[in-house]
Amino acid sequence: EQGTEGETKKAKKTAKAEDNAYYQVLVKDNGMGMPHAQIPSMLAKVLSGTKYTLKQARGRFGLGAKMALIWAKMTSGVALEVYSARVGAKSISHCVLDIDLHLNEPKVHVYERLPNDGSVNPAHSDINRRLFGSELSGDVGPLPPDWHGTQIAVVIQGNWSDGHGAYRWNIIKYMRRLAVITPYAEFLLQYRDTDATRAKQLNMKILYPRRSQVSPPLPKEVNPHPSSVDLVGVEELLARAGSMNLVKFLQTKFSCITSKEAKATVEALGHKFDPDTDVSEMSKQQVQHLVGYLTSSSRSWRSPPKDSLSPAGTYNMYLGIMKELKPEMIATYVEPAAVYQGHPFVVEAAVSLGGKTVPQGINIHRFANRIPLIFEEKSDVISKTAASLKWGNYKINKNSDKIGVFVSIVSTKVPFKGTGKEFISDDIPPIKKAVKAALQHCCTQLKSKIARTKADQANKDRKASLMKYAPNVCKSVFGILQAAAEHPDVLAQGAQGFSSSRGVELPSGVAAAKLMLPSEVLGAVTSEKLTARTLHDKLKHHIEQHDADAALAYVTQSGRVDTDAKDNDLAILPLDPSSSFLKLAHPLGSLYLLEDCFVNDDEYEEDGEGEQSEVEQEEMDDGDDNDDDDDMDDEEDISPW
Repeated sequence: EQGTEGETKKAKKTAKAEDNAYYQVLVKDNGMGMPHAQIPSMLAKVLSGTKYTLKQARGRFGLGAKMALIWAKMTSGVALEVYSARVGAKSISHCVLDIDLHLNEPKVHVYERLPNDGSVNPAHSDINRRLFGSELSGDVGPLPPDWHGTQIAVVIQGNWSDGHGAYRWNIIKYMRRLAVITPYAEFLLQYRDTDATRAKQLNMKILYPRRSQVSPPLPKEVNPHPSSVDLVGVEELLARAGSMNLVKFLQTKFSCITSKEAKATVEALGHKFDPDTDVSEMSKQQVQHLVGYLTSSSRSWRSPPKDSLSPAGTYNMYLGIMKELKPEMIATYVEPAAVYQGHPFVVEAAVSLGGKTVPQGINIHRFANRIPLIFEEKSDVISKTAASLKWGNYKINKNSDKIGVFVSIVSTKVPFKGTGKEFISDDIPPIKKAVKAALQHCCTQLKSKIARTKADQANKDRKASLMKYAPNVCKSVFGILQAAAEHPDVLAQGAQGFSSSRGVELPSGVAAAKLMLPSEVLGAVTSEKLTARTLHDKLKHHIEQHDADAALAYVTQSGRVDTDAKDNDLAILPLDPSSSFLKLAHPLGSLYLLEDCFVNDDEYEEDGEGEQSEVEQEEMDDGDDNDDDDDMDDEEDISPW
């Protein structure tokens, strides 16, 4: 035991002193792969350009792999290694790349094609052999035949655990939130330390399985909205347009501008503009005037199309939250699409209650274009809006309840605050209003669920109390019945005493006893047909039946009250419109059976029923259940014994 404790202390000490440690970060997917000719430029060259069309994109910068390569060059000096294959390709692209920071050009060390037949093993590459020897082969095996996807590996200097697991926890938290917003993908997070002592403490493997088979629809590219452009963007659009008149340019290069609106815009620009003006001959002053008019707050344009967005959807959000947090309740809501500075955006929200791993209080989970936001949480509009809600109005205690707040904002241009792009400021009224409305809708749903849960719990508690005392009650009642059956004279004395105290005149003697307890009851006790066990079973059945009837009535009533939908007739129409029906009524609906299927017409008419009139048939088609209430109540009375 002392040896184990010493090793643990040594591992913790080593974990605190790992500032100069180097790590290989390996990311692998089974996606569509990258074209062989474009890999150097895609990964080892910082590109800049203008988007002539808009659509929602994952991520924030578009520089993830390049930033990782630059960080690796600055800390370890080890080049980036990539394996990639397109779907159906017979070869795998293998590249070892570096970047020239001064010239912004890729340095290609290895650039080759390998057979896609299962013989390629990244663990046997020169870089991995030099760094790890044969130790990596246990984790990174050969690529399977006909493989497609991308595998990128970089070596960086960093810190996995500061002794308290803070750095490690940030990565785990990011991956867990990514699994929440992307339940249609499977993620595997694995850490393996080459030091045996540290491996005992730090090694881990976490699988985030796929829960949903529904992927969000792909966003479509759309032209820029006239209110979202700037001078540089319009100048580049003009340069790409070539020789074209101004009306056609406005109509084809911008969204939400029709031919009629384009002509009206040219007229509103003034006498210096003409519908037939060639855009390639426009002066700098004309372009500035055009941009000023398009982006003017006094000019009202139609909202841009929403098909350029790809929200995750409430179905995926629900499954992701349930998969990772396992809460007791979840409510989801999607706000209608809105517009900010010419860019459409959609706010998706979910609020959960409970969960074993969820701490008490409000736990914020923020997403932008389906990417988790980890840092700068207190400055974000989502956190501030959640903190300002009056949770008590929704029967939620923000201090003691385990509350999960999930908000995802998708847009063609997310209005991040600051260069880090880690939060969205609360000084944008349209987004703030949409976030608050979405959270309020979720809380309203939870309020109804909480009320129903409390009512169900009260019924369960009442039932538990009744069932708890049922054996004693039945035993006492049966004792009285047994005594009355064995000593009817005692029962007669009790009856006389009852009549005297209540001022009620009862027959004297045994007749009084028979009046209070019928002879069949006493006879059942004497013949042992009625026992304490029988009483207990009957009482238990009565309690359960009462609860079932109450639950059915509640569901029926709440279903009628909570929905605005009208009742729809779901039926297979008979070939013969004169066919008669047999109606089976139920509180949840009515079932109509074709009598022709099981009753002969002659027999049916002999019973005196005959065919129904058109008025009666219309009443039946309207689904009126009121006439059947009396039939349901006319049930035969059965003795409880």
